[in-house]
Amino acid sequence: MAFIKFSTLDFPLKERIEAAQDIYAAIANIELRTLDKCVPMIETRLRLLPGVSIGWAKTSPIVVNRREKHIQDGNDDFSLLLNPLGHSAWNASIEKKGDFICSPGMGCFSYNDRPGSITFQGAQTHMLNITFSRALFEPLISRVAMDGYARLDVEILPLLTRSALELMVENPTTPINPLEQVNQLIDLASLAVGVHSDYGVHARQHGLKQARMKAVKADILIHFYRGDLSLDWLAKRHGVSASYIRSMFEQEETSFTDYLLEIRLQKAFDSLTNPDYASINITDIAYNVGFNNPSWFYRAFKRRFGFVPSDVR
Repeated sequence: MAFIKFSTLDFPLKERIEAAQDIYAAIANIELRTLDKCVPMIETRLRLLPGVSIGWAKTSPIVVNRREKHIQDGNDDFSLLLNPLGHSAWNASIEKKGDFICSPGMGCFSYNDRPGSITFQGAQTHMLNITFSRALFEPLISRVAMDGYARLDVEILPLLTRSALELMVENPTTPINPLEQVNQLIDLASLAVGVHSDYGVHARQHGLKQARMKAVKADILIHFYRGDLSLDWLAKRHGVSASYIRSMFEQEETSFTDYLLEIRLQKAFDSLTNPDYASINITDIAYNVGFNNPSWFYRAFKRRFGFVPSDVR
């Protein structure tokens, strides 16, 4: 589960073009040239998983080519090319598929065994490249998905992007389970591109549900302090029903209410033991983490930790 990173900023100014060309030739068998003879500013991260690789890049204006001579390397993997964020689009041109302008939030399906080029013209353009072994991925997707530029599912694409970007952290706080991550990426990618109907049921029950649960939990961690945080509020934000979110928590043998309560109580505990919050009274801390009833907060806190808030402070 190797992690590789590269930045042209690590090289002297006059060596940056050559360094970038050498690195990209080595890791992806592609050639790179700059636009308007500009010195490139490129940052790249690469995560290698079993049968899947994820590359993230932020770049100044460049053109990347994979020509006939490059495809002789035998690499016939499939790739999803995504524009995850920012304000700049890039243009992909792939043999037998034509041209595709990829704006932020969009993506396309690509092949490594066909010549093509990608042009990055913005001052700071992003790309997320998720590459799958053909033997692993081709049996799962429909024939339609491989003809022309597949229209990626707008419901799935943000979840796929989020799952891939989480793996671009060099030293993640949560340990990575390679098999679990690969399965989730395959499920989401196949749903995004167009999956065989028999596999689609599996993908939606596994990878999609896991990704949605991660997204919902992340949203709760960000907005735990809101007094109006509810299942209906989350359901509207994530485009699902409240009962769907309730069911996801039940499958983890908990509930939305219990999960949110645990986060708020832990945040209150952290504040009470933090010297920076010593001047803030306990009732205000309770309100700050989302409780709207101090008496309920005191009872829940004692039940959870065995002490009243003042004892902890």
